[in-house]
Amino acid sequence: MKKSHLLVLMAALAAGTAAAEGTVAGTTIENTASASFQDPANAGTTLTSNSNTVSTTVLPLPGFDIVYTDGTADSNTISTTPILTTGAVPGQKITTGYSVLNNGNVTLTVNLAADVTGAASGQTVQYFLDANGDGVADSTTPITSVIVPVDDPSTLADEGIVKIIQVITLPTDPALITPSSIFGASPEGTVTGTAGADPLVTPGNGYASGTTVYEDGKAVNTDLQFVRITVFAPALDNNPNTNPGTPVDSAGNPITDPALVPPSQTVQIPTETTGKTGDATPVVPTTGYITPGAPASDPTPGGTPIVPNVAGDIQIAYPKADANTNPDTVVFSNNLTNTSGATDKVQLFPALADGTPDPAYTYDPATGTFTNATTGVVIRFLDPVTGAVILASTDPNNPTAAVYPTVTVPTGSTVVYRTEVTYPDPNDSAVIAPVTVLIGADSLKDAAIVSDSTTTNTILPPSAQFGDATGTLGAVSTPNPIQTVNPGGTQSGVASPDLTDATAVFPMDVVNNGQYNDSYTLSGSVTLNLVGGGTVTVPVLYYAPDGSLLPRLSTDPASPDYTKFITPVIAPGTEYKPYAVVQVPAGTLTGDYTVTQNAVGNYSTIPMTDANNVIRVAPDGNVAVAKFVAKSGVTAASNPVNGINNPANFTATGATGAKPGDDITYRITAKNNYNTTISNFFLSDTVPANTLFKSIQLLDTSGTVISTNVIYKVGSGAWGTTAPAAGLANPSVIYIALDANNDLIPDALAPATTLTAEFVVTVK
Repeated sequence: MKKSHLLVLMAALAAGTAAAEGTVAGTTIENTASASFQDPANAGTTLTSNSNTVSTTVLPLPGFDIVYTDGTADSNTISTTPILTTGAVPGQKITTGYSVLNNGNVTLTVNLAADVTGAASGQTVQYFLDANGDGVADSTTPITSVIVPVDDPSTLADEGIVKIIQVITLPTDPALITPSSIFGASPEGTVTGTAGADPLVTPGNGYASGTTVYEDGKAVNTDLQFVRITVFAPALDNNPNTNPGTPVDSAGNPITDPALVPPSQTVQIPTETTGKTGDATPVVPTTGYITPGAPASDPTPGGTPIVPNVAGDIQIAYPKADANTNPDTVVFSNNLTNTSGATDKVQLFPALADGTPDPAYTYDPATGTFTNATTGVVIRFLDPVTGAVILASTDPNNPTAAVYPTVTVPTGSTVVYRTEVTYPDPNDSAVIAPVTVLIGADSLKDAAIVSDSTTTNTILPPSAQFGDATGTLGAVSTPNPIQTVNPGGTQSGVASPDLTDATAVFPMDVVNNGQYNDSYTLSGSVTLNLVGGGTVTVPVLYYAPDGSLLPRLSTDPASPDYTKFITPVIAPGTEYKPYAVVQVPAGTLTGDYTVTQNAVGNYSTIPMTDANNVIRVAPDGNVAVAKFVAKSGVTAASNPVNGINNPANFTATGATGAKPGDDITYRITAKNNYNTTISNFFLSDTVPANTLFKSIQLLDTSGTVISTNVIYKVGSGAWGTTAPAAGLANPSVIYIALDANNDLIPDALAPATTLTAEFVVTVK
């Protein structure tokens, strides 16, 4: 025998070797006795006599065991085994080396089965031969038993060992594997007895026929070698932009986050609620950052202000408006922290509230683009340093393949990634909803695609309307509101009555259809034609609903901002109803005048125009008539009548006397003081008593006789081009008018113009 039984067994347990139990069964042991004695016939000679030969067959003394190949002591339960595998992932294969030992003197067939007491369901346990003990299966065919020969005592090698490996494959079904799941198994060897009642007759394998014997002959489940497997528990925190202590890029390389240089920024966001005196923009300084790496489609010069709320796991962007309908883009900076204790590979995707991928988005793995065909929102994840699109990548240590863009996050580190959100911008007037994107981060080391931590990126787009007031929320631009004014009337406030005064009042609506607070600068004007020629541009004044004048953008009358007015802050989904007031000056010609009004968001910069309000100027004024008589030495304009100056050498009073046969010359002047043209205009005079008509003619403004396009009429007669004959006596009425188009109808007289006739009679 090579070694004592006890010493050999102890060494076998320590070194994974069999402890052979003596001579191989079936060996025949023969023995012949002899007697030696002095030859009585020959002194000094020894004689020997042999007995008969007795033969004995060595019977089976079976024994077997399964031990850890690395010499670890046996363990009987899954909870007490020292062989641990931690951080296992779905589908992972855990391999453990075992040695099947023949501790007896007969070759045994050892059946292999897995004891999974205390293990979660769903795992697969298989056994494979590993003859050279390198931890790699000799073939892909699993085994359920091994034949273990006996050790040959005549050799130095121990033939009584067969090495195997146990392979446990974890499930991939998320219903079967969770961070709290415990898996594991132990090989359990058995031998079925084949020996007969008389070993000399039927030696078999030494165990009674039909019996099942466990390792070392112990009771079932008392000699086991468990492996315990715990599942990787992701510990991810997907956050808005913060200032991580150990930032890395999407590949896990240390970086300085460009969005956090300096690490704390102050941004202006439109959250002011009441408006500040002298400040048109409803902004409040807040800690945040400006859109990093903003693309050309970012509507905000210099980038969109973004405010993180780490406690609420949300960040909000406040973009301004732009001048086109192209899709707009906002780029968020996000952080993903790993505290699991091991490097993790994480995939990113738009998620639902339950953490599963949002099915509304279609993912293109070639471009790394998520597209929502219903809303038009497009999402890409970008590297924070290079701006390159992050694509899906595989991890050779993880059986689960990545489906979506992946980032590598070392334990104790924070990866920085960008979320680029592009959204439609059809117009800046219709009601618009927030653009909210829930970003999921799913460890590739757990089952299924379900986010382990989500964060929310929200865009609050601007939108506004400006136009004529309505009874409901919103403004209209049709029909054209008309306000009639009398330019000769008084100026009134917002309660201006129509027709009777010189003030036009238009009720307006400023509607905030966007998603953040804003105030608006209002301005407008109308260009009016004046009596006598020329124009004047009149600004629109804006009044609050209570009748008070809104604050001006500037209090300096010389500033162009003096005619611009500021609304209070208007909350999203509400409107403000100012009055647009135009004070029409006296001397404005009749007509319809279109008022142009403008509104612009003081934060959003949305420009709006309303150009359909009409001021209708009604006729206002009179016709003044003055009659002067010739008198030498009278100075011109020294004796005006009804606002009309006397010509030189004519007077309205104190006329020179006339003798019979003398002529009396009169100047009759009429002026159109209306703000509109007067049609069918003519002058007339009655031949005074005691005189005879001599002549009548029209004069231009210089006093020169108008010799053409003049028509005449006497009494109720018809108009004609022949002047009345001299000699007509009282009460004859002589009419005279201009007729430029020769239609025998008196011409019209324009506003602020005059018509003068010289009327001569002779004293009888």
